[in-house]
Amino acid sequence: MSMSPLRSYLPDTRFSTRLPQWRQRDLVTSIALALFTLAPVSVQAADFVDDTPELTDDTALPSVRLDPIVVTATRSERALSDAPVAMQVLSRQTLDDNHAHTLKEALALLPNVYLREVHGKTGYEVSMQGFTGDQVLVLIDGLPITASTGSTVKLNQYMNMDIEQIEVVQGAASAQFGSAAMGGVINIITKPIGAATGHITTEIASNGDQNPSGKQINANKRYVEASVEGALDKDQRFQARLSGSYLDNDGLSLDHKAWPRLKDASEQSQVSARLSYRPDGKGMSNDSNSSDDSRMVKNAQYWLEASHYKEDDVSRFNYYVAPRYLAQQRDEHISKQRFSVGARADITPHADDRSKTYRLSAQALHEDYQSESNTKTQQTITSARDTDISTTLAQAQLDLPELVLSGDHIHLIQVGGQLQQDKLSQTKNQVSELISDEVSRDVGELYIQDDWLIGDNWEVLSGIRYQNDEDFGSHTAPTVSLKYNLMDASGRDHILRGSIGGGYRVPNLKERYYVFDHSNLGYKVMGNPNLQPETSTSYQIGYQGQLSDTLNLTVNGFYNDVDDLIQTDEDNSTFDGNIAVYQFMNVDSAKTYGGDIGIDWQVDERTKLQASYAYLKTHNNVTDTELTYKPNHKAMLALDYQINDKLQLIPRLNYESKQLVSTSAQTYSPSWWTLDSKLNYDMTANLSLYAAINNIFDVQRDVTDASDYRPIDNREWLLGASYHW
Repeated sequence: MSMSPLRSYLPDTRFSTRLPQWRQRDLVTSIALALFTLAPVSVQAADFVDDTPELTDDTALPSVRLDPIVVTATRSERALSDAPVAMQVLSRQTLDDNHAHTLKEALALLPNVYLREVHGKTGYEVSMQGFTGDQVLVLIDGLPITASTGSTVKLNQYMNMDIEQIEVVQGAASAQFGSAAMGGVINIITKPIGAATGHITTEIASNGDQNPSGKQINANKRYVEASVEGALDKDQRFQARLSGSYLDNDGLSLDHKAWPRLKDASEQSQVSARLSYRPDGKGMSNDSNSSDDSRMVKNAQYWLEASHYKEDDVSRFNYYVAPRYLAQQRDEHISKQRFSVGARADITPHADDRSKTYRLSAQALHEDYQSESNTKTQQTITSARDTDISTTLAQAQLDLPELVLSGDHIHLIQVGGQLQQDKLSQTKNQVSELISDEVSRDVGELYIQDDWLIGDNWEVLSGIRYQNDEDFGSHTAPTVSLKYNLMDASGRDHILRGSIGGGYRVPNLKERYYVFDHSNLGYKVMGNPNLQPETSTSYQIGYQGQLSDTLNLTVNGFYNDVDDLIQTDEDNSTFDGNIAVYQFMNVDSAKTYGGDIGIDWQVDERTKLQASYAYLKTHNNVTDTELTYKPNHKAMLALDYQINDKLQLIPRLNYESKQLVSTSAQTYSPSWWTLDSKLNYDMTANLSLYAAINNIFDVQRDVTDASDYRPIDNREWLLGASYHW
């Protein structure tokens, strides 16, 4: 159900004035920019030189031909094409070539992942297969990121400097991930520490007339990142990495002389350090089955990682109090400390049978998130909100030795468990906004999963997860996946996958205990400790194959049946005097279904084209309407053109259809499309320069329309450089 009745009470952070005259679209300028950007594509293949270096598969476009090693599908290392569930992977090269510095910018490259602004916050949340950010699990190396709003992860709060790749699994397709993974899993895989290396990247960008400084040529956004890593001893037993990044964005303003700002100013910094230890060092064999190695424990790895994140946001808007508008400002200071440790080792307990090897892995995490938010009216503080959120977690997994029943039947069995505690406290003007001063949740989970390999073509992945919550008791969620691999007469692979899984999400602490008090605006939203968990059944099916040596195709479909959806019950409000009181309730059941199709075409040695389309349909079974903020259609068209051995051009066209904003008023946000273009130049083996024009046609929301959720950013001009050593 939509939040439209509440929206009418909220302060209007958009503007009551119409767009200034200078914001009218200059079609001639836009077309000229587009033609200038795309002009190099007209170079003919006949102009290619014979010494063109061979292009690798790790290009700037997510590709079905990529076959990196992934871990999210089974929590074990597998080639992407061997994964029993459908996955998408964004590589480090993809992120660099598209200048994606935050998790939000990275996920925007995927056609079937949807992004929307977090209500009342600076930042974005994710949506997959019709599920909101509350129902998508976001991980770093298999460990969860604390939900920064108490319910959903803000994607722009993670900087990409240490990422090796990002792995995405859609739907409830694995028993190894628990509550909050109904819509899928996003797993950030960090880079292993390698040889002694370092890098520094710096970038500036301008938004022209919408720079709050009032200067069209001005560094409205500034970014810098740097890292150093390497071995600390000659045997490479100890390795370390230190990295940091800084992003400063002044926001956007339609009229730099006026008080309101279209987009919040935000200053972010992140520092992380990682230390790893391998007892074997570089001189020992990594072959766990070596007959001349009598050790019981080998290939051991231990690591420790710590990071500190800081963010300062400034939001400026006008709030109407009859008979005039009052200038308001919200300042939010955010800090986050994350500590994790882990270990992994191969264990061979039987000296007479070296093939019986177990792999044991364990991890632990503690993360603290603090937010201090002050709202000022006419520079006088009228609201001071303090939030503290913490997550503490420990998990372990044991991979058993291969169980070979016959030559054609092999079982790979994994068992694991997890303990987690979440805590939340929040005050407004030093008065708790929760039903009690601090609330917490403790949960324990166990799972077992069997990967059954049948001959060369069939694979069955089945598992069950048991969860025991201190408030909601026990629940089991089974999943089963099927994979069939066929190689045709030409030696090309064709892979079919299907899965059925049970999803389960317990209400988060805010939904159960939070008192969202906006009495000054005429309403309250109350938590409900009597909420019941959401449940779902997820059906996934997909095809991945090579149609020719240069053409690859992926097709995926899904259907999700969801019960006990948690929403704000706007139809049954009560009144405390003149204050409307709403409450979270299990009010909805819904279904979501759709699919996506992707074509990956290597046109010639220099040119690669990717086209993708995603369809999403949602239905609220109670109101007999669509779910809000769920566009039906999304499409991307991207070209990777290697102009020469040093210069690369990547134009990308994005389209998103209209979306329902209010069920009661039946208002829609308009459809939109944007064109971005990236240019990357390898000046030397160590130094790279890059430039971009994002949103070339200057497509932007109409700030006078409260239902318009098209992109908030206007055209952006960007320059950057990166040096590696």
